Amino acid sequence: MIPTMKLSAVSIVIAAALSALHPLSAQTPAADAKALADKIVASHGGADKLLSTFTFTEVYLLAGKDKGTERTSTLQPPNLWYVGKTERVSEQNKGGVCHDVWMWTLAPLLDPKTKLEPLPDVSIEGKAAHALKVSGSIEPPMNAFFDAATDDLVKIEWKGEQFFFSAPMEVDGTRVPSKCVLIGKTGKERMRTELKTIERLPALPADLPRLEGK
Repeated sequence: MIPTMKLSAVSIVIAAALSALHPLSAQTPAADAKALADKIVASHGGADKLLSTFTFTEVYLLAGKDKGTERTSTLQPPNLWYVGKTERVSEQNKGGVCHDVWMWTLAPLLDPKTKLEPLPDVSIEGKAAHALKVSGSIEPPMNAFFDAATDDLVKIEWKGEQFFFSAPMEVDGTRVPSKCVLIGKTGKERMRTELKTIERLPALPADLPRLEGK
C-alpha cells in the first residue's frame, strides 16, 4: 500500500501535468467563451475599431432571380437601419432584422448585456471553426462561428436560418465579410449579397429622421 503522503504527492504531480496539457480546463465555460471573444475582437483591430455607425452599398440577389438589385443603407446596429430615409427596423415592423448585421460587426461580443457560451468546434467549408452561443443582448440566442485560423466570422445560425459569410474586406482598421448567402428555414437559399463599398461614419447623417428613444 502506498503511504497517504506519497499518494497525495503523486496526485498533485498528475493534476499539474494534466493542467499543463489542458490549460483551459481549469477555467469555467464562460471564461473560455470570453477569452475566445476577446481574441476575435483583438484580431479585428480591437474594440475601438469595430463598426458602430456606417453606410454601405451592396448588391443583393433573391433566389430565382437573374439580376441583382443595388441598395445603399445607413446603419447603427442593433436598432437603426435606414434604406434611403426609411428606417426599416421600426417603420417596416422588422424588429430584430438588424441583429444579424450587428453580429457581422462583432460588437455583440462586447456588449454588457451579452452572455457567451462556448459551443463545440465544427468544420465549415472544409475549415475548422470555433463557435459561440450569444444571448442576452440578442434574443432568441444566436450561434456564431469563426474561422479557427483567421478569427473571421463565417456563419450565423439564428431563428432557423443560416448566414454564410466569406471574402473579408478591410475597413478603416477592422474587417468585415463582404459576401453573404442566406439559407432559409426550408434549407434552400433565399438570397445572397455582396458589398461594393462601405464607409465608417462619425454619426448618423443629420437629414435622416430620428426616432423617439433612438
